[in-house]
Amino acid sequence: MGSKPIFGMIAGAALELLYPSSIYCVSCGNLIDATRPYALCDECAAGLRWADGPVCGSCGKILAEDARDGLCSDCSGASRPFERGFACMEYGGGRELIHNFKYRGRAYCGEKIAEMMHDRLRLGMPETDMVLPVPMHRGKERKRGYNQADVVGRLLARRLGLPYRKGLLVRTRATAPMSKLGGERRRENLKGAFALRPGGEALVEGRRLLLVDDVFTTGSTVEACAEALLAAGAAAVCFVVAAASADIPAE
Repeated sequence: MGSKPIFGMIAGAALELLYPSSIYCVSCGNLIDATRPYALCDECAAGLRWADGPVCGSCGKILAEDARDGLCSDCSGASRPFERGFACMEYGGGRELIHNFKYRGRAYCGEKIAEMMHDRLRLGMPETDMVLPVPMHRGKERKRGYNQADVVGRLLARRLGLPYRKGLLVRTRATAPMSKLGGERRRENLKGAFALRPGGEALVEGRRLLLVDDVFTTGSTVEACAEALLAAGAAAVCFVVAAASADIPAE
C-alpha cells in the first residue's frame, strides 16, 4: 500500500475522531445517540429500503412487485457465473451513505456497512472458505486513498471469522467508469480486466469464495470477477454488497 492509500485511511480515522459515528449520523451528519442501529438517524433509517422481503434468488436485488419465478428482470433467463448474491438495501435510499463512504473520504463508514452485511448474511450465510474484495486498479486506489471494498471486506471477514485475501484477485488494467455505460458495454469494458496473482490458483482451488463490493447494478463487475475465480479452480463464488439497484421489470 502506497503513501496515499495510507493517508486516506488516516484521514478517515481522523474524521471518525472529529465526527464520531456514535454521535453523528453516518449518512446525513445529524446528531444521534449511541442507540441508533448502524449509526443512522431516524430520518435516514426510514428512507432506506432494506432487503428483508422478497429478493432475487440469484443476485439478491429486492424484487419488483410483478417479478416472476423469484428472479429479477436481469437474472430471469440469464446464466450467472456466481452462485448467489446478497444485498443489504436498495441503492436509491442508501445513496448518500454509499457516496460518503466511496467518494468523500469517510472510510469509517465501512464499519457500519460491514455490520449491515454481517446481519444480512446471518439470514442465510452461504458456506464460505474465504473472503475477497472486488479489486480496484492501483492508480484509482492511490487517487481515492483506499478501496472501499477492501475496507468493508476486511472488517466483514473479521466478524465472520474467515480468512481474508486482499491482492489475490487483481485488476489488470484501468477501465472506463461503469456508471456511463450500458449493460453490454459494461461487459466489454471488463473483459479480461481481472486475474489471479501468480500462484494464486493454489489458494482458490476447490474453495467457496465470498466477494465483497459496495454496489451491484447489472452485475458485470461481479460476473467478471467470478469468471476469473472459477477459471482458476474455485468451487463456487457468492457475493455480498451494501446496496443493489432497483429491479426494473422488462417491458
